[in-house]
Amino acid sequence: MEGRLAQSSTVTPPGRYTLPPTRYFSEDILFCIDVDPESLVEMKVTGPIGRPFTRLDSIKQAIHLFINAKLAINTDHRFAFAALGKSAYWLRKEFSSDVDSATAAFRGITVDSSSGNADLTQLFRVAAHEAKKSRAQNRLLRVVSSWIHFHITFSYIIGDVPIMELSIGP
Repeated sequence: MEGRLAQSSTVTPPGRYTLPPTRYFSEDILFCIDVDPESLVEMKVTGPIGRPFTRLDSIKQAIHLFINAKLAINTDHRFAFAALGKSAYWLRKEFSSDVDSATAAFRGITVDSSSGNADLTQLFRVAAHEAKKSRAQNRLLRVVSSWIHFHITFSYIIGDVPIMELSIGP
């Protein structure tokens, strides 16, 4: 299973099933959050004070729960945050396992009203660079991306020639 490394093998008595003791790899998790104006669309769910949740509120809540769950499994997991506007940019570049600094990073997200289709080239370059750094520290890099766009067109271009286009949405 990915992300797990067996520490020892044990003999299981007949009729009983047990899991061998394992150690989870430490992970660097890069969250990439779409900051398109569509992220401010209100959902049908309201918060505890009656204010409707936006898509961005829901994403922030999911990230907060995810971080706490991952740290309950392994306190050595670290998190960094990037946003996707017209291109990828850092919200917090340093990976950290501090929940308060992680919460502050994604709470500071603002919506980019001028954003259109994000250029993912820079995001992939950043992820490749961070993966090399993580591997050098015997860590796994995971990239978690949230997309809010209702309609997205992906174009794959080699040189100056478009080779494929994929549309998602209505």
